[in-house]
Amino acid sequence: MKKTIYLVLAVIIMALGATDTVHAQTKMKKKTLKGTWTLSEIRFVGEKGLYKANLFGIADSPCFKGGEWMFIPNNGTGRFSINGSERCDEGTHRILWSFFDNGDGTAQIEFKMVDDKNKPLSGNLDGYSILVETLTPEQTVLRVQTDYDGQPFDLVMTLDKVSKDVTL
Repeated sequence: MKKTIYLVLAVIIMALGATDTVHAQTKMKKKTLKGTWTLSEIRFVGEKGLYKANLFGIADSPCFKGGEWMFIPNNGTGRFSINGSERCDEGTHRILWSFFDNGDGTAQIEFKMVDDKNKPLSGNLDGYSILVETLTPEQTVLRVQTDYDGQPFDLVMTLDKVSKDVTL
């Protein structure tokens, strides 16, 4: 009986230790994400063809290239910008975001757009989910699952770290 109790306690302690390890790893990844990033590359993954992706209900994907993304992990705020051109309206969009470690070696960033007071924009009750493929102190690769005319494909964004500055 004593052996069974010790065995159950040992399993519980190991499980709690594993949870602490996952939490610590998630915290480190969030700290790695902290700062300002430039979106340097956009590519499409799927069947061959031409793609049009209206990202996050804002603009066509090429409008995001060269834009800036900022993540502030201690309060889950941030922003991203779109550079203006004849095809794209320039703009900055504030976000509330969370980082989730899925426990299977993958992670994702979930966010929703907010106003200057961090209140969700009207009509934007849904958020967005981005799979984190790679996260290093210098570069992160994100995958957005989307579709065009009912055909699913993935858009892969490469962001390069500009600085650790986090001023909204």
